[in-house]
Amino acid sequence: MDRATHFYAIDRNILLKGLVLVFMMFFFFPAGATHIVGGEIGYRCLGDEQYEITLTVYRDCYYGIPLFDDPSSIGFFTDTSTVALYELLIPATFSDTLDYTLSDPCLSVPPDVCVEVMQYVDTISLPYRPGGYTIVYQRCCRNETLLNIQNPLETGASFVVKMTGASMQVCNSSPVFNNWPPLALCVDKPLDFDHSATDMDGDSIVYSLCAPYIGGQHSLYGNPMPQPPELPITTSVVWAGGYGVANMLGGVPLTIDAHTGQLTAVPNTIGQFVVGVCMKEYRDGILLSETKRDFQFNVSDCGEIVSSFFVPEIICDQLDVYFDNLSQNAADYHWDFGVDGVDGDTSNLQSPFFTYQDTGQYDVTLIAVRNETCVDTFVKSLSLEESTFDIGVDWNLLQCDDSIKVQVLDQTYDSVFQIVNWHWQFSNDWASVTSDSMNPFFVLPSGKNTRLYGLVESSNGCQKEIVIPFPYQAIDPLSNLHFQACKGDDVALNPDGNDSLIYSWMPEDALDDAHSFNPVIFDIQQDIDLVSHIISADSACSRDFSVQVQVQDISVLAQANPDTIFAGESSQLTANASGGMNYMWSPAESLNSTVIPNPLASPTETTDYQVVVTNGVGCRDSVTLRVVVLNPECALPNVFVPSGFTPNRDGQNDVFKVYGFIIETMHLMVFNRWGEKVFETTNPSDGWDGTFKGEELPPDVYGYWVKVKCINGEEYIRQGNVTLIR
Repeated sequence: MDRATHFYAIDRNILLKGLVLVFMMFFFFPAGATHIVGGEIGYRCLGDEQYEITLTVYRDCYYGIPLFDDPSSIGFFTDTSTVALYELLIPATFSDTLDYTLSDPCLSVPPDVCVEVMQYVDTISLPYRPGGYTIVYQRCCRNETLLNIQNPLETGASFVVKMTGASMQVCNSSPVFNNWPPLALCVDKPLDFDHSATDMDGDSIVYSLCAPYIGGQHSLYGNPMPQPPELPITTSVVWAGGYGVANMLGGVPLTIDAHTGQLTAVPNTIGQFVVGVCMKEYRDGILLSETKRDFQFNVSDCGEIVSSFFVPEIICDQLDVYFDNLSQNAADYHWDFGVDGVDGDTSNLQSPFFTYQDTGQYDVTLIAVRNETCVDTFVKSLSLEESTFDIGVDWNLLQCDDSIKVQVLDQTYDSVFQIVNWHWQFSNDWASVTSDSMNPFFVLPSGKNTRLYGLVESSNGCQKEIVIPFPYQAIDPLSNLHFQACKGDDVALNPDGNDSLIYSWMPEDALDDAHSFNPVIFDIQQDIDLVSHIISADSACSRDFSVQVQVQDISVLAQANPDTIFAGESSQLTANASGGMNYMWSPAESLNSTVIPNPLASPTETTDYQVVVTNGVGCRDSVTLRVVVLNPECALPNVFVPSGFTPNRDGQNDVFKVYGFIIETMHLMVFNRWGEKVFETTNPSDGWDGTFKGEELPPDVYGYWVKVKCINGEEYIRQGNVTLIR
């Protein structure tokens, strides 16, 4: 093979080279390149088993990372091979940025659409095979903004052309697509594009939509730039919900004419979409080649020009008019304010003011211009009127205790035209009610800042407004009519009260100020019933409220039993309080619980324990108990060893033992005069009864040795004599 630089059989060296290229990609190029937006492969037969291979790759040069492979790797597979039979490495040869146009001059391509194309061309010698070859290029990654497939950032691309054995027999060349699809589609605008191909041999071509293939992987442990390409090469992308070959864009589905290659659709969703188109080449009914091309459609709001403005249809008592321009996608504007024969009745400002000379009916025209061929016109009628009426209002107050009930009385007078429309709104800080009647009734819950708004319209279209503060004020109920207080508390009766009202509280002698909106009972000791008489500031409304204050008294009795203990002993603490109470004891370190009424205390030193008792409304009382801890010395007289005993079974002094209430452990041994051990025990409760091996020993003086450990951790060791008397 004379093209050893670019074409060689796959062997162990090529596998090593592929690993090196992958290593270089991860360390010298961004592994997550997100630029592939489409491409295809084609071949041309040159004779003598020589073929020119053309790979065309398209990338997003606005959002994508601007990298093209150099070189690119083309793999040649058989129908049964698991690895590429041949590889062709082609240096990057030609690149260009594609132009984009839209069929409608009043639409504009969004600024974020940019596609660059790279073309790779080289030749290879391919021996004839009855099954032909599948020619593949693979790469990661697609734009992560694609809407119609799942995990687009993890989905690469495979561009494939199938060269059949029949194609090789007749030295056939694959068809070539005539054009790259349009870069930008306009949402809700029809697509009608010739996606046909040209075949130099005049063979028949059949077109269809098909699912694009996946390719290289973006992941850290994947292979973004397979060199050579890898199997499988027939795995299709995973469509996102609702999308598929039958619906690649949404809206009116994308279709292709099988014979002409004409693409049609009406997309209704802004975004980016991957599309696959397949073409099969036939000669006399025999399949020669199959090419799969995929590409990305960018569906955008293409900014159609719209001329529009806002001005009220009727303006009364005013000749200075402002025109609010609402046009879209225009560069220049021309206004005609509809005053014939008057100089200066036009403007080129975007949103102008214009002063008319008199009332009347005027047709205002706005011409919005993008360019010489893209113009839109909007016309609206404006009526300037002179009002002939004065708005007025009165009311009848019907109720104002817990709510306001009022009838609004329209007092508007028009000397020329008839009053035809009313709109009233009665509102305060808490509620709002409306009516379109002439003299409506309103019921409004109590609240502050009550006002009446009115809008009246006469038959010539003129309107006038009025806003009147409502002088009458309903009286809100007191925020709290039933208090739970603790004995000795200070109780504020109406902290959220309205200080614009007039208050009288009874009994007066229980309060700090019987005429305050928020009187206070200091140091309350018992239940009390009160009455609050409230009058509105205008004296039109009044209400009485009964207020009850219930006092809760918590008295806690507590004791420690015993209140004096030796170290290592415990004391039972008890707190007594009636009703459902919550208990909290402290300090917690020497207690078996802190939240029960009767915890067990085991202090190592004298400790003051406090219990705080609270009820459901927050009343509380506390008691402190002291538990005294004694730490006696581990010695006489707290540890006592008698000097003699009389084991005569008379119930008195029958046993020799060690006495002491602070003994924790003990070891006692007794010896006769010849040093023989006649008794031993480690049980502080045991003693010697004067026997040895079941026989009573004679009266004599015996020696002993004792070791005691006391409850305070100290030790006491003693040896001496004890006299056995019979």
